[in-house]
Amino acid sequence: MPYFSWHHVLSNMVSATWLEGFDPSYIFKSKQDFKNWLLSHIDLTYLPAYLPESKLKEFIQKSIDYGFSRVCIPVTAVSKAQEFIGKEGKLELITFISSFHGNRNTIDEKKQVCSSAISFNASEIEFSPNLSSLTDNPDLFKEDINSVLQLTKQANKRSKVYLEIDKLPDDLVEKAIKLSQDCLPDYISIFIRLLEEETYDGENLNFSKRWFEKIDKALGKDKKTNLKVYGRIDNFNNLLPILYLATKYGWNLDNFRVGTEYGFDIIDGLDIS
Repeated sequence: MPYFSWHHVLSNMVSATWLEGFDPSYIFKSKQDFKNWLLSHIDLTYLPAYLPESKLKEFIQKSIDYGFSRVCIPVTAVSKAQEFIGKEGKLELITFISSFHGNRNTIDEKKQVCSSAISFNASEIEFSPNLSSLTDNPDLFKEDINSVLQLTKQANKRSKVYLEIDKLPDDLVEKAIKLSQDCLPDYISIFIRLLEEETYDGENLNFSKRWFEKIDKALGKDKKTNLKVYGRIDNFNNLLPILYLATKYGWNLDNFRVGTEYGFDIIDGLDIS
């Protein structure tokens, strides 16, 4: 396998000592190989409350020009985005069908929006179950998930259960992850609230590690779904620890996604010369 010095990817990067000797060149044969992985495994997220057609068209065209495989946009923008992509376009569309916290929509409302997203030909459906039912009615929590999964599987669409569980106690975090995996979505998507400014070097690495430990405690080696991590992953100092932790805790990077709105910045910061 050809070796390249990862320390020259960019001048300001994560210290190798923080990553316990992890070197991405163990996984990626070249910087171009790494760039190709980023373009195909970053879910480039663009979810403004209001998305004018001109802004949507600009975003879609820029995503295509950069070579991203998929973007995540509001369900109301999917149909128009398909027009901008065209019949020959390869860009896949992911959409959310509920509020991030999952407490705003009833099961029937989520099913209705899911059906709309499917009719608009979204490739992937990401949705939030109602976290408030975890304590009193875990069966309702699973019913919430399964009602949408049934529709996505019938339509041959990929599914992601989005869990914004960073403020829950550890026992409910474990319960949410386990119950979600029991329903067998294609992905479990975990939100990690990374700090915009670290108070010490490696703080976000340590913070992310605690979350991977929680995920590992819930699933261990019994991984029946793929994993997506979403957060303020805006540069390599935040990205490389996420990749390191994914491999450390036994996730195959072919089945691992990163959700971020900073995909353009990450690609711009990658020197493959």
